[in-house]
Amino acid sequence: MANPLTLYVPIKQDPTTQAAAQAAHDHFAKNYKQILDHFGKVHFARWLLIPNPVGSGILAICLITTYDGAMNPYLSDFWNDPALQQTFAGIAAMAVANVSVTNFTEFENFINSNNLSQEGDIYQAYDHTVLQIRAKFQPSV
Repeated sequence: MANPLTLYVPIKQDPTTQAAAQAAHDHFAKNYKQILDHFGKVHFARWLLIPNPVGSGILAICLITTYDGAMNPYLSDFWNDPALQQTFAGIAAMAVANVSVTNFTEFENFINSNNLSQEGDIYQAYDHTVLQIRAKFQPSV
């Protein structure tokens, strides 16, 4: 069964943070495709910038993923990858709230306290895992 993660993080309104959020958005798919493919459990992932309702700039970032299995093993995969660990430390540094993610427990707490979704909060038209789908539809060489 696939599950959702909707990480919603209001960010600081200074120019440096705004630029960092935009840069992370612009390079997300290209920079993380290989890592996310390697996990073998991520169906979809996207990085959204939530605009300020009044004025200009970015109010918040939103990282939305659909993944196979339970949340904690999924988060372990993220934490154990140095590039993703650095990415989430960067997200925490952008947050309006003063957040530290220097160990797995802090990371888990950060994700869980900013996750707008719950396991099972998703419609799924199929019941196959990423690995099952890949096995069935491997491109021919």
